[in-house]
Amino acid sequence: MQKNSQLILTNSPETLREKFYSLKQPTDVADFLEISYSRLIYHIYLVNPEKRYKSFSIPKKSGGIRQISTPKTALKIIQRKLNQVLQAVYETKPSVHGFVSSKNVVTNAQNHVKKRYVLNIDLKDFFPSVNFGRVRGMFLATPYGLHPDVATVLAQICCHNNQLPQGAPTSPIITNMICAKMDSQLQRLAKECKATYTRYADDITFSTSLPKFPRDLAYIVNDEDREKLIIGDTLLNIINENGFELNDSKVRLQTRGNHQEVTGLTTNVFPNVDRNYVRQIRAMLHAWSKFGLESAEREYLTKYESKSRLPNKKQLNFKKVIRGKIEFLGMVKGKNDPVYQKYFNIYQQLIKSV
Repeated sequence: MQKNSQLILTNSPETLREKFYSLKQPTDVADFLEISYSRLIYHIYLVNPEKRYKSFSIPKKSGGIRQISTPKTALKIIQRKLNQVLQAVYETKPSVHGFVSSKNVVTNAQNHVKKRYVLNIDLKDFFPSVNFGRVRGMFLATPYGLHPDVATVLAQICCHNNQLPQGAPTSPIITNMICAKMDSQLQRLAKECKATYTRYADDITFSTSLPKFPRDLAYIVNDEDREKLIIGDTLLNIINENGFELNDSKVRLQTRGNHQEVTGLTTNVFPNVDRNYVRQIRAMLHAWSKFGLESAEREYLTKYESKSRLPNKKQLNFKKVIRGKIEFLGMVKGKNDPVYQKYFNIYQQLIKSV
């Protein structure tokens, strides 16, 4: 299907980058995003903030509630165009694997395979902790150095209720740009500690095969007959100085000989999916084969989908869900893996019988 030129910018990444750095006033932003200045102002300033976004809450896997805000159509198109621009402008740090083309949870996990120690830490309220002032300040500062009026308009496009909305096309790339300085500092710290550092969104990982885990990163103390993991001052200071906080409930140091996991994949020998993931694929294919597609779909929707589905979101097609799970298995294990090939072949046979 041919892309509508009104919904996407057709310039090359090099041209987008060049035009971005030449923005001098708010009207330039409108021209750049191929929208009239009056329409841009209308959508980012005049429309009632509550009508610009559709907001709802979903339960987090770890407990608690996650607030999702997705922009309405007109603003979403503006943000998608700006996202294109920012993707061209942002210079990816080698340690960053989230929201970056050609990188994913597998490339992230590969950095921490067969290590003696794997430290996982999580940044608290990652998107909401980035407010309008931080986004505007980022556009004003090095390396972007944009005019204050331009920075204001760009930040206004990206923010909702004085924070980065989780669910907006621009939010992921903005967090990577905001984290650029912190990524450089943590990369340096890892090198000094003879460790490996990666970040996938709010998920930070350090690993090493040194005999003792570096104290600047984390250390264990005995607290009332139980061991307690303390994050090192050097690491903690870098995170705090960059405007983030640790999620204390998601800090863990995993040692060799025990289960080690990075961004949902096991890393003891090679990046691999959890056994339960494979069991679920097997169970879904078995239910389809034995009881038929409709019955298997009903069971899946009752058991899994109703718990995690976003409100007002169309129900996922059961066949597509299984195919997606099998393809993720292939991405992690490789397309030549016998487990992947076995389930892919069963899926193909079942599709033919429908």
